[in-house]
Amino acid sequence: MRATLAEREDLAHRKEQWLLRTAQGEDPERVRQALHLKLQVVTLARLKARYVSAGRRWQALLERRHGRATKGTPAVKAFVVKAKAKHPHLTAADLAAQIWDRFEIEISRNRLSTLLKQAGLSNPVGHPPGAVAAGLKHSPEGDVDHAGAFFPPGGAKRTGRARGPAHRA
Repeated sequence: MRATLAEREDLAHRKEQWLLRTAQGEDPERVRQALHLKLQVVTLARLKARYVSAGRRWQALLERRHGRATKGTPAVKAFVVKAKAKHPHLTAADLAAQIWDRFEIEISRNRLSTLLKQAGLSNPVGHPPGAVAAGLKHSPEGDVDHAGAFFPPGGAKRTGRARGPAHRA
């Protein structure tokens, strides 16, 4: 069963208290039991590193594994919806580059495709219509004019190989 946001925040606050009280010299095991934490004392170092690297904020201690994608924040989702609505031809790869430029978050194309699908903004499957024709810079008819070197005029002498191996005398 998933924990609610309030329960997860309460747990993060208790973890913060555990860190602060053990830093003041209290016994880690006693503090852990008093705060009703179901953690082992060996996790204290990992929690402390995460807490310090995030600027000593309790939000760094929030449990991150509850079926919620951490990179699909509401700000990123709003940006994706706005950008895709403005430019419907954008692909997930294009959006990933824009998200990196704006939020400095590396998000996968798969996750972006999921976000677009949830918002109902995903592109249809396959190549966009006219993509092949748009890639041609000149007409193919002009290429036939200079094909004489590859296709000599008149019938080419057959070697007989098309019907089977050549017979040697």
